[in-house]
Amino acid sequence: MSLLATENQPVNFAKLLQNRQISSSDLLNALQSLSRRCLIEKQESLYTLSPVPKQYIKGL
Repeated sequence: MSLLATENQPVNFAKLLQNRQISSSDLLNALQSLSRRCLIEKQESLYTLSPVPKQYIKGL
């Protein structure tokens, strides 16, 4: 979520995977879980953080 909070534009799965702190399957599971909870938004193959969580994370 912190990576998405720093991005101003939606990012694709490959860019998120470049971080390489977790495996691709774990990243996919995390993105699906966050999406189910309405914390991230998916537009086609791009992901972005919802405004309220983004504001909160940037404030930490």
